[in-house]
Amino acid sequence: MRADETLIDEAAQWMALLQSGDVSLGERAAFEAWRTADPRHQQIIEQMGGGLNLLRNPNLRAVPRNSLLHSLNAPSSRRRFISGSLSVLGVAVLAGLLGRRYGWLPEAGELSTGTGERRDFALPDGSALTLNARSRVVPLFDSTQRLLALRSGELLVDVAKDPSRPFVVETEHGRIRALGTKLLVQHNDDSTRLVMLHSQVEVVTASGARQVVEAGESLLFNDHGILSLQRSNGHESAWTQGRLEVRDRPLSEVIDSLRRYRRGIVHVSAEVADLRLSGLYPLDDSDRTLQLLERSLPIRILWHNPYWISIEPRPS
Repeated sequence: MRADETLIDEAAQWMALLQSGDVSLGERAAFEAWRTADPRHQQIIEQMGGGLNLLRNPNLRAVPRNSLLHSLNAPSSRRRFISGSLSVLGVAVLAGLLGRRYGWLPEAGELSTGTGERRDFALPDGSALTLNARSRVVPLFDSTQRLLALRSGELLVDVAKDPSRPFVVETEHGRIRALGTKLLVQHNDDSTRLVMLHSQVEVVTASGARQVVEAGESLLFNDHGILSLQRSNGHESAWTQGRLEVRDRPLSEVIDSLRRYRRGIVHVSAEVADLRLSGLYPLDDSDRTLQLLERSLPIRILWHNPYWISIEPRPS
């Protein structure tokens, strides 16, 4: 069986959660409800390297729970996990996925945030950094460089001026170079989005394409080149104030943003994923946001338990 990627993703998150030694009774009950709700759920768990016996593997228990859960939401790690053939995801293979070379373990000096957490950091050069929930960045500062390696998630940085050392934000898709400026960078699954809040920067993609981005502009690029350059909509940094501002975006994107602020599984039916909406929603009260979405769209929220919900079409 080649399972639906969404179900594989859900199973992977449950397995990462349950392998830890501090899983709550409520979380364990939520997993059992998910596992027995659909025969495919149990099949996927069993095919992921021996089923629940995998959760007692010492190689997995050596990895902190937060590292596992955080990395499952890092685009590159999750993509590698999901795209692997289930028939060969044995214990040894899965344990190998948790190594540093796949970004599953924290790097030296790494700054990170967990689910529902935003944090401010003062960088060694005086720059001010804010990380959105479920984000990871590695500062690499010395006498010749100021480099932020964004591994996953989203950051906002107000760069201190230093003409002798350009400030660079790097993702797998390219580099953003500035001397002194304020910018927002979002690391997505297959691309990076830059929003310029002040001054200008030069972007060089992994393929060598170059683009200067001015204040008020938003650039989307990947490792092959520039995808789009347009005016920013002005609400991209609302998350720093705990708000999710949406203007004509699909429901699937809204839920992706909300997942950073909610533990557990949020499944969106393909029948409603492309519904478009606009509005202002609280990030720090995901239950309230889900209720508001249910009132404004032809959807219904199925609350299986606090750690597992489904979003389905509203019955006619």
